[in-house]
Amino acid sequence: MAEPGAAMRRRRKWLVAAGVILAGLAAAGYGWHCYQYPYGRSHSCDKQLAGALLQYADRHGGWFPQGEATPEASLSLLYRDDPSWVSAELIRGKTVPAEVVQDRIARGELLSPEMCGWHYVEGLRADDDRRLALFWDKAGLGHNGERLSDGGHYVGLVGGDITYIPGAEWEAFLDEQQQLRAALNRPK
Repeated sequence: MAEPGAAMRRRRKWLVAAGVILAGLAAAGYGWHCYQYPYGRSHSCDKQLAGALLQYADRHGGWFPQGEATPEASLSLLYRDDPSWVSAELIRGKTVPAEVVQDRIARGELLSPEMCGWHYVEGLRADDDRRLALFWDKAGLGHNGERLSDGGHYVGLVGGDITYIPGAEWEAFLDEQQQLRAALNRPK
């Protein structure tokens, strides 16, 4: 018959080992989460941004936001135009903390390039070529702020569609966009 003290020691060793294993799993899970969501999990939604941009264009003679010092500042006009529909969470992109953007727009200031995670293409109209890119996430993150495995980007197009451009096709896509914008022949 085993001594009561020996059984107690075995049980403690088993509990310590289980605790170490669980702590290791938790640390590994946290590490994976930090890698997968480099800026934290967010839902600065591409589809909502596309909808807000189309609504803005409907109210402004077909023009998407434009005319400010930077494209990001122009994108801020979405909030000024309709703060009940457009939030700091939406215009911040997926890389900038919402509180930072909220404080800035609450003071009546527009976003700077550092304060906005979206790459916004200024000077486009809702009736332009539907293949033209209107915006994409600067960091190339997925729908909830997750890292994309191939370096691609989700892109919002002038017509409101969202498309995925794989990393291997990104440079060709940017070249095509430059050609499409050049074909607009707008006065400078």
